[in-house]
Amino acid sequence: ADPYDGEVAASDAAVGSFLAALKKKGLYDKSLVVFLSDHGEGLGDHGEDEHGVFLYREAIQVPLLVKLPSARAGEKPPLAGSSVATPVQIVDVLATVADAVALPGVTPPEGTLSLVRLAAGEKAPPRRLLAETFYPRIRFGWSELRSLVDARWHYIDAPNPELYDLATDPGEKKNVVADKAGPIRAMKAEVEKRKSGFVAPEAVDEEHAKKLASLGYLTMTSAPTGALPDPKDEIATLEMLKKGLGLAKGGRVPESVAVLKELLDRNPRIVDAWEAYAQGLARLGRADEAVAAIRKTVELSPPDRTNYLISVANLCLQVGRPEEAIRNADLAISRGDTGGHEVKARAYLGMRDLAKAEAEARKAIESGPRSKRAWLVLADVEASRGNFEKALAMTDDVRAKVGEKGLADLTGYHFLRGNLLGRLGRWEEAEKELTEETRLFPQYLPAWQTLVVVRAGRGRMAEARKTVDEMVA
Repeated sequence: ADPYDGEVAASDAAVGSFLAALKKKGLYDKSLVVFLSDHGEGLGDHGEDEHGVFLYREAIQVPLLVKLPSARAGEKPPLAGSSVATPVQIVDVLATVADAVALPGVTPPEGTLSLVRLAAGEKAPPRRLLAETFYPRIRFGWSELRSLVDARWHYIDAPNPELYDLATDPGEKKNVVADKAGPIRAMKAEVEKRKSGFVAPEAVDEEHAKKLASLGYLTMTSAPTGALPDPKDEIATLEMLKKGLGLAKGGRVPESVAVLKELLDRNPRIVDAWEAYAQGLARLGRADEAVAAIRKTVELSPPDRTNYLISVANLCLQVGRPEEAIRNADLAISRGDTGGHEVKARAYLGMRDLAKAEAEARKAIESGPRSKRAWLVLADVEASRGNFEKALAMTDDVRAKVGEKGLADLTGYHFLRGNLLGRLGRWEEAEKELTEETRLFPQYLPAWQTLVVVRAGRGRMAEARKTVDEMVA
């Protein structure tokens, strides 16, 4: 019933299967098993559902369980059941593993600790653990955060600093920064000494940007001048962004546009929101507003972020402005982004300038051999020249190059194949391809329109009318 709980259960089952397999193979007793996580999840405790913005314990404190190998099968290691009270961190895992299995030639980084030795009673020097997040600055233009935690205190360095007494307030609900000048001074001074400087992420091409976006690592906004806002004061913005994106994904475009407009009125520096807002406006037919909105992504980004110029060019194509798309693609190319050639190829194809479309597609392929859309343009060019069999064979080549997974985001692939198969009189295959296009890309109207024509042309008027209704919906 709850997808998040389902993911936890699936992970739990995977770990269980792995441990069961070790036992079945007789490897479990002599194995060293380390169970840990890269981060926690906010789950709304301080206003963040996921992770990345805040440095509260629910995000930065993770499980760390170590099963040591036994001397003989069936025996418990002498330290079984021990726990370590000293604050430890993930970088201590290397020292722990090296110690537990006596790895030769491995020297753990200076300052790291072995949990094996701590569990055996070795005293650790006093230590405080540093955590930093630049995610709020990179993605939203808010202040970065840093924190320092020891056995009792957790200090969070922010525009409005926080201090929590973990002995009495493990859930970090009461900020005692005004009452504890001593710990604050010492911890703030240590943060200043140990903190990292901010370095903006490097630019990536459009394909990599999409891959990062699919993982939740989205966009870089250029920092505003002056003091940056405290993420605590702006976290509601993140929920509005998620709501707007969710509404768009669910097909509730007018509601999504309204939420994103409200969000951008409040915080106009969120690049993701401008991009989603522009797409929503385009889907509502508000082309001028959509182009103006997508241009904001370029304004808010550092000059080397040419992927936003490509986004502008793509949206211009989407709303029927190929000349404007070409101008933006040329600007991206002039800044070293060869992805502009593929956009120009599609623009010239739409303008029916087949020679230029072919030339730009070949430039795209030469500069980036994985440019699957450029290959599709070449097939489309051959189709436009009436070479249907050759074009169909070229679409087979595209499938062979990128595989089924590579076709999952290739809008127009099944549409082109459906058209080609129809031209060749292979109607059942054509209908199957067009149906697949509408399934994968329900907003791509040409596929619906052609599917209506195919079904009506084959005398199946009731199905054709139903297809029209589905298209409108």
